[in-house]
Amino acid sequence: MSVGACQAVTPPAQAPARLRSPSKEVRQQLQDIVAKSLGVGAVTLAENTLTDSSQFSYARTPRRDSSGQLLQGRVIEPAHVFRLQIRGQECWLIYQNTGQQTLLQHAECVAE
Repeated sequence: MSVGACQAVTPPAQAPARLRSPSKEVRQQLQDIVAKSLGVGAVTLAENTLTDSSQFSYARTPRRDSSGQLLQGRVIEPAHVFRLQIRGQECWLIYQNTGQQTLLQHAECVAE
């Protein structure tokens, strides 16, 4: 004899997430947060950043001289990793390199 039981599935308190149809305002906030985290004036992110995956890496474009040679000879800076997490109804951007966490206001996320 088999006994069936219903179980309520409670979503985790926090989970990896993706952005759902981010507005221009949300994309601008995301770029501003990343720029501030990196200590630069501005960054440009693709429009689909964090819509297909819960994380992305940002690597700065190495500077080159007029002949195309790297100015420092090699790139030694590690990639900067950001991931998106949903907590309740809120979307949080986490800068993995430092652990810094920032709420994305007005963003709508879905668990990955």
